[in-house]
Amino acid sequence: MNKLGSEFFKAIDQFERGIIGGATWRQVVMVIGIALGVSLATIISLLQLPSILFYLSLALTVPPAFVYGIKKDEQLKEVITFRLKVQERAYQTEFESEEIHGKFIPEKGTQEWNAPNES
Repeated sequence: MNKLGSEFFKAIDQFERGIIGGATWRQVVMVIGIALGVSLATIISLLQLPSILFYLSLALTVPPAFVYGIKKDEQLKEVITFRLKVQERAYQTEFESEEIHGKFIPEKGTQEWNAPNES
């Protein structure tokens, strides 16, 4: 029996609702992170602290907040997990290919209907 309904509703399950106006939770965190980074950098600049603190405050707050806000964190997590995961792969070596070669490829000039029965 055919399945009634539509696959359209699965996409609605993944929809994020707005918290403040039309902004989602991720967007709110992104704006707060960027504002925090810029305000820390401004305070460090006004207090004339070492410039390394200025750059560190920007580098440690703005990029992570931005990556989280545009939903690239999920993709980045998948890439990092894939790169760091120990994976076992099977490869065909020359030795194995020589053994298999004769089994699957018939000799030249032999057709299926000419092959002797092996039963």
